[in-house]
Amino acid sequence: STLARVSASSPVQPLRPLAKGAMASVGTSALSRLGSRSWVQRPRLLPLLLPALCSSAHPEVFSGRAPKSTDVLFVLHDAGETFALQAPMRRLAAEGTAVLALVLGQPATDAIRCQGDFEGCDRLPSVSLLDFGVHVDILDGTDGRDQRLNRGQLAKVAKALAPRLVITGMNYQMQLQLGEAFRAEHGGKFAAFFDGLRMLGSDNDISSDLQLGFVQESDQVWIASPLLWPTGEAWGRNYAVVGHPTLEDWRTLSANHAAVAGARRAVYGESVAASGAPSLCWFGGYGPGYREALRTWCAAVKALAARTPQWKFALASHPGSNYKMVDIEILQEEGVLGLVAMAPANLPGKMVALASNLTVSQGSTGGVQSVFAGKPALYLDPAMVFNNSAVLGVMLGLIPVSASTEAAVLAVDRIAAGAWGVDATKLSKAEVPEDGTVAVVNAARHLLSADG
Repeated sequence: STLARVSASSPVQPLRPLAKGAMASVGTSALSRLGSRSWVQRPRLLPLLLPALCSSAHPEVFSGRAPKSTDVLFVLHDAGETFALQAPMRRLAAEGTAVLALVLGQPATDAIRCQGDFEGCDRLPSVSLLDFGVHVDILDGTDGRDQRLNRGQLAKVAKALAPRLVITGMNYQMQLQLGEAFRAEHGGKFAAFFDGLRMLGSDNDISSDLQLGFVQESDQVWIASPLLWPTGEAWGRNYAVVGHPTLEDWRTLSANHAAVAGARRAVYGESVAASGAPSLCWFGGYGPGYREALRTWCAAVKALAARTPQWKFALASHPGSNYKMVDIEILQEEGVLGLVAMAPANLPGKMVALASNLTVSQGSTGGVQSVFAGKPALYLDPAMVFNNSAVLGVMLGLIPVSASTEAAVLAVDRIAAGAWGVDATKLSKAEVPEDGTVAVVNAARHLLSADG
């Protein structure tokens, strides 16, 4: 678990517009897009990317007494929502909107405040529960989905801020509590952002009842594609399609050939970078069935490496907690630590993907992000707990699903026979807006306008 903490005593200020000369570096530039990171991004960045990412226009550590004058409050906890919503936060600020993040746990706390493993990024203004005198041992990931604040704690937080619009993820009961509480206290709007690139309500790690609660209580739910909205009267039609800001992040980075080449050298070595040998990356995860999935992939790696020794393999662990240690433990136990390179800690996970020919995972959002960036993906879920048929990339016929070592090897062979490519013509069927950052900002503007 993560104890919510305050890192300085200086009063926080919501992010305001930059000086006119600095405006170009926020929102529309490659810099701001690099600043919004997908859930598979690893902490510190490649030296090649550091000049762009370390020139923070807001270097202060934000914590302490929270201001009442916040227009938009982002309530963040999980990796997906945190990395997706950073670029919209910056764009809104650049346009004159006062924004603030309420960080509940990890990796949101460190990612937004650029501390710990995320040191060196572009800080955003934030507060934690401790800023309001609320002491809670925050549970992250699966363990924290149903964690709640008591009535007194909720009242303290709701009375301290008066946002006109609250934007939350849809992964924790505490986020739902806070969205409802702020609206009840001040009469503002409440939007819920669904960061999953799968059918809403289909995630094995997050109950459909919890996500249905967001649908029924928020003023609007934001999703990436109309294909992801479930049927059934209970779900209604109260949603807006806003795409996913991380998708343009991936596309922007994929065009940075120097950065991709540097990442390939950092992960796979100079010889692989020079030879162009095929390389396959496993996206780390956690939760039910994960250990079995990685062990099965290890068996596939042994088979593939014995047959085609020129192929190379890597693993990018999920950010936060001790997931990397679990990955290393499994690789050691399965005898493939010498075959699978652990991605450097200073390298974003999406860069590992872009530097590879294929991404493999139990059912990662990174797989969908990969195919939208032109990199093929494969899902391997022997326990069949991920309901991968509901993932956008699978629905589009772009991500094959396997449940055994043999099936995984066959799937890799088919992808290799297709020259490690993606049928881009299928992507248009998803009707995902081209620029998710702009779409999220426009959706926020609409609700702010409705609020008056």
